[in-house]
Amino acid sequence: MAVAAAPSLRENPNVLNLLDFFNRPEYQSQRQEFNSILDFYDILNSHYNSLNTKMAELNDKVSEISDRKNPFTIMLEHMGNIVSSIGEKLKAIKDNIVDFSKNVFESAKNNTLSAVGVVAGTLHIGEGLQAISESLNKAAARVENLELFHAECMESKLLTKFEIPSDFESLSQDELKTLYTKVLDIGMNEDLSSGENAFLQDIVEEIESMLPERVEADRPNERETEAEQGEEM
Repeated sequence: MAVAAAPSLRENPNVLNLLDFFNRPEYQSQRQEFNSILDFYDILNSHYNSLNTKMAELNDKVSEISDRKNPFTIMLEHMGNIVSSIGEKLKAIKDNIVDFSKNVFESAKNNTLSAVGVVAGTLHIGEGLQAISESLNKAAARVENLELFHAECMESKLLTKFEIPSDFESLSQDELKTLYTKVLDIGMNEDLSSGENAFLQDIVEEIESMLPERVEADRPNERETEAEQGEEM
């Protein structure tokens, strides 16, 4: 399971103390730099939460798969470990920011604050955040590929199971009508997952778009209804 991301650092007492201290005019640049770090952390935290949500959705889809050794399940487990590792690094850097805030504020109270130390500390934290940002971007791309892989596997399995052709363009109008009836029957009588139902609905809509006579057949009824309404007025 992925590690839950922490709330905004601006809620932390140590961070609030340092922000208050940096409100002094002589520390305007330090306040701007520190705010940039907090903003960057919040962006990464939000990105991580979104990635966690996608992983949870993919894990739900695993429950639809009976073969626990299939490629999708194996890749999802590996991806879960990667996302968990990123969550742990995000938590570690959050702790570093809190410690930095506490130490800088204590140094300020004791009149031992070092400008060089502050710059070095913020630089180190910034580098850590940038590394996490790169890891999150790579993980997000891999999760997106995993979503596509699952969709393609599900599509292939559904088409094979019910002997549905993948190329509708090559079918005649009569064949499309027959396939349309078959697909509707599958949707009504087969026990399908939510993902399979959604894919089947896409097939229905695609076939309907290729059967213009269905639309033409409906239009007279619409005109009759409009004529009847006109007579009643």
